[in-house]
This record gives sequence, C-alpha cells and structure tokens, in this order.
Amino acid sequence: MCGVDVDLDDEGSAEEEKEEEFWVGDAVNMLPPPVAHSDGSAWGSRRGTCGFVACGAALLLWNLCVVSASALLLAVVFSVVLLPAALLLYVGFLCHSKVLDAPSAICLYLDDNSCSALIILGFVMMSPLVVVAAAVFCGLLRKFRLLLFIQPIARARYRGRLLDWVGNVHAWV
Repeated sequence: MCGVDVDLDDEGSAEEEKEEEFWVGDAVNMLPPPVAHSDGSAWGSRRGTCGFVACGAALLLWNLCVVSASALLLAVVFSVVLLPAALLLYVGFLCHSKVLDAPSAICLYLDDNSCSALIILGFVMMSPLVVVAAAVFCGLLRKFRLLLFIQPIARARYRGRLLDWVGNVHAWV
C-alpha cells in the first residue's frame, strides 16, 4: 500500500492501529511529490521555444557526432581486418596478364596461374574476414558503449540534465 505499514498477524486495539497508521518506518519508501509540485510535469519544467530549439539543435549535433564516430570506428575496423584479402586481390589483379599486366617488381615472380590463385584466395578469405570484422566492431561498440551516448531529442523539451547516460545497462548484443 502507499505509505501504510500494516501487520496482519498482530491483533491490537483500535487506538494502537490509529497510531501505527501514521507511523513511517525504515521499510516504507516515500512516494515522489505529485506533478503539481514539480513545475508542470513529472520531468521538470518545460523550456521556452528558443531554449527548446537551441537544445534540440545541440542534441542533434551531439547525436550526429556520435554516429560519425561510430562510422569512423566501423571504417577503421573493417579496413584493418580486410587488409590482407584486399592486398591479395590487388596483387592478383595487378599482375595478371589479361587484367592490368603492370611492370611492377612483384609481377616478375608471378605468372598468370599464381595471379589467379591470389585472386581466388582473396575472394575466399573475404567472407570469414567480414564476419570477424563485424564481430570486432560489435565488441568495440559494446566495450565503449557508443550507442548509449545517443540522446533522444525529446529531452530538449524539459529543463534539467540535458545529457544523461545510464550507468548500468545490460544488453544482449
């Protein structure tokens, strides 16, 4: 019940029940103040139009920075992990006589059969490396908690903490 401590096992007099009815013990949690005492809503008072637009623009800029940092991390992880397969494909296509046939120093050691083998090996290595890169990227996102930095734009409407992050989040990602 809301703030009332009732002991059903004890049969006391009506006077003791009246005294115990108003008793607030350690186990009773007090309710938050009603909406009327918190300046208009349960979240706090509302901002003005200019404040709402300014805070909304700031939150939008913040979210764009977080998304661009995530995209940069994605590009770095995928480029580092897929570099071996990309190098095999590059050398295979560079030195094959029917594709580019470049006069590079490494092409002196490769014939068309070995270039074809490099091209095939590069494409075969690509699939597992994409899976590894995606796993590494998801692990880094989870470790750095980048997606928790994205703030809802509705937070700009009310006064109070503009950027607020949850400290303990359990995700299944």
